[in-house]
Amino acid sequence: MTSAAAPPRTNREAMAHRAKKHPVASEIYKITSIVVGAFVFAIGLEGFLIPNDFLDGGVVGVSIITARFVDVPIGVFIGLLNIPFVALAWVMIGRRSAVRSGIGIGTLSIATILLHHMHPITEQSWLALICGGAMIAVGIGVALRHGGALDGTEVLATILASRTKFTVGQLILYLNLAVFTVAGFVISWEAALLSAVLFYVVVKDLVDQIAHGESGARQVRVTTERYEEVARMVSAHTNRPVLVSKQQRFYADVGLAEEVWVLSFATTRLEEVAIAEEIEEVDPEANITFSDIANLHGPMYESMTNAH
Repeated sequence: MTSAAAPPRTNREAMAHRAKKHPVASEIYKITSIVVGAFVFAIGLEGFLIPNDFLDGGVVGVSIITARFVDVPIGVFIGLLNIPFVALAWVMIGRRSAVRSGIGIGTLSIATILLHHMHPITEQSWLALICGGAMIAVGIGVALRHGGALDGTEVLATILASRTKFTVGQLILYLNLAVFTVAGFVISWEAALLSAVLFYVVVKDLVDQIAHGESGARQVRVTTERYEEVARMVSAHTNRPVLVSKQQRFYADVGLAEEVWVLSFATTRLEEVAIAEEIEEVDPEANITFSDIANLHGPMYESMTNAH
């Protein structure tokens, strides 16, 4: 006797099934990316910055300063000084994040030890500053994008922010200013000031761009009276659902006024112009706004993330 055929999956079940596929492969990919980011960071540090008397902020900066007084590779201090922060992350942030950060920091520590006597890639100060800073930013950004960290400063700032009136960004700013001030006395004020400029002008923005950068997708918001026709057209065009809600306009002189239908959905940059034209064909009076999406997560957007 043969068993009855399983009923076909709904779109929601199919998307959930795809989301659960290959969790081990996904984790391996993320950890591999963090390891690669740590090696890129180490090359930028040992091949560009340290030979030219520059430094980074955070625990890495403290390690560089400490190594001035003790004849031990900087990588040793990077590993040792970050242990308490990994432990804090384990307890207060989450085990998965702590494990990924521990692997990243451990890789950075080992890589800087192996590259400790690396010949400088360049001795031109400004070239070393820019190239080294860019490589450090790439390393940190890749690690953050995949759920890890290469420096315990962010862990400490996250924990302190939950217990003080300061934000994470403000705390990182103050911690790094302290590191660069100490470096001014220990190394030189010129190197400390240039390193500070490097961090706040080059590294910080590049890290943000890599870690939380544009996904190539756009969030679309449409206000239209012909919401059903527009929603049907958009859903057929993108093969993704459209969120439809009823809202009210507010005016300063009259307060709440007429009700309007608002559609929200995600699309790609390549689809943007065609989507706008098709909406205007259905409803010439529709108001359409587009905004950038930094990251997309979830099976609903799988086709979009694969395309970018």
